[in-house]
Amino acid sequence: MEQYRLLAECLLPAHMLDWFDLKTVRVEKKGDTQVILLYLDENEQKPDDREDLRPNGFTRESVFHDFPIRGQEVLLHVRRRRWLDADGHNLMTECNLIQESTRCSTELADFLKEAFGDAPYNGPFV
Repeated sequence: MEQYRLLAECLLPAHMLDWFDLKTVRVEKKGDTQVILLYLDENEQKPDDREDLRPNGFTRESVFHDFPIRGQEVLLHVRRRRWLDADGHNLMTECNLIQESTRCSTELADFLKEAFGDAPYNGPFV
C-alpha cells in the first residue's frame, strides 16, 4: 500500500495518514454506483509517547462516510489501537475522526453543514 500513500494523502481527511496506515482498498457495487472502501489501522504511535505501554490489539472496526470521489460513495473502515499500561488499563490515543452525533468525517460534516445549513445526516450523501 505504500505506493498509494501520496494518492491517499490527497483523498483522505487532512492528517489521517499521520495517525493511520492504509491497509486495504476495495470497490464494491451498490445499485447503479460503486462504493470505495478504505481500511485503516491506527499506527503504533503510543499515547503521549509513553514507553511503559504495550500493544493490546485493536478496537472493533468503525465505519463512517467521507467525501464522495467522482460520484462514488466513500466509506472509511477504521480500527483504533489499544494500549495496555502497567496497571492493566486500556488506553487509546486522542484523535477526533468523526463529527459528534454523525457517522461522517469531521471535514464532510463541516462541508455539508455549510452547504445545507443543517446537520450532515440530512444531506444528500448519507
